[in-house]
Amino acid sequence: MDSQTIISLVGKVTGRWAKQRKAEERHANAITNRRFALLRQFKTTLKEVVNEHVEAAYLAVSSNNTLPAHARQLMYDVRRRIQASTDEPLNDAYFTQTLLPTFMRENSELTAAWDVVFDARGHFHEPHTRVSVALGTLAVRQHLRGSSGTDEAAYEPDDLYPTHGPEHRYGAILFVEKEGFMPLFEKVKLAERFDVALMSTKGQSVIASRQLVDHLCGRHNIPLLVLHDFDKSGFSICGTLSRSSDRYRFRHQIQAIDLGLRLQDVERWHLESETFATKMSARVMRANLMKNGATRAEADFIAEGQRVELNAFTSGDLVSFLEAKLTGCGVKKIVPAAETLEAAYRRALKDEFIRERFDELKLKADACVAAARIPGLQRRVAKTLKDNPSLPWDEAVRRIASDAFDTERRGDS
Repeated sequence: MDSQTIISLVGKVTGRWAKQRKAEERHANAITNRRFALLRQFKTTLKEVVNEHVEAAYLAVSSNNTLPAHARQLMYDVRRRIQASTDEPLNDAYFTQTLLPTFMRENSELTAAWDVVFDARGHFHEPHTRVSVALGTLAVRQHLRGSSGTDEAAYEPDDLYPTHGPEHRYGAILFVEKEGFMPLFEKVKLAERFDVALMSTKGQSVIASRQLVDHLCGRHNIPLLVLHDFDKSGFSICGTLSRSSDRYRFRHQIQAIDLGLRLQDVERWHLESETFATKMSARVMRANLMKNGATRAEADFIAEGQRVELNAFTSGDLVSFLEAKLTGCGVKKIVPAAETLEAAYRRALKDEFIRERFDELKLKADACVAAARIPGLQRRVAKTLKDNPSLPWDEAVRRIASDAFDTERRGDS
């Protein structure tokens, strides 16, 4: 049997198999294409599906709008509600960062009284005071509700003059795109030497950071200084930190100063660039960069696939670079008005008065209370805690002691 005959016989035997296999492949491709079509259709309607359930989910999670509701709690509740209509999982980030904020913005009257909180994605640090605020909804809200002024009941010798916010404490906010530089800035006492507050986030600024900037910079008329990478994300961060958008509307005019990195900084400090890949067209990227403050030359540099990170600096060079930028912006130490200085001086004199007499007073106090006893103390502590369940036991003891001290003092008078 010659080779041609063998080939012909094999072809006859395998022909039906090959035809069947191709049909199966066409069928599989049809199924895949249908699934992709359905997926695309689902993607276009996901917002509508979710929106049908957001209000009910919020009321359930927040105990009918009586308690704060975390954005991820809403995501879980909504996801449970839509499982019956789709097998596709609801993406956490897509819901908390896009779908939920969009729903709240488009239904502002409905959601005006809602108390939705989001995770912290950065930190804010005051100079000198050791005040640190996580950039999350609740922490920022609590910080902004604080008040300044002297509270004699909370007075402690050696405390700094009491301040809250920028007044008498710092003259600018320095926003840093990366959180990783904070240990370096702490080491060189950057915030303390220039009297600036430091703010950092992971990537794009969150709504909580914009609320803080809006309140502190806008109401107190201090500049926002922005330090960022030389890339599209860096310019976007600089732009969104002071410009209203769909996600946040600023109430105040913010003076935002771009410290860089800029192209001239890259060239002056001989910083190494790196390539990056993107699906965005060069034309669209140029337009976006220039919208957020880049020059045409800077936009061309980045749109051609080059970027430079702040990490390209050595630690020493980064500090020198930043010191020069802060000085160039006119940032300087805070010296309050004479009235505030005189109040601080009187307070410092009081510190010295108390310190000089403290040891002697403590010895007398130790002698007075050495034999102090109170009948039924355990029972009284238990009753105090029952009446005030949120108290710790030692605060209950302190309150009982305070009442006993007041009673004894009234008896002596």
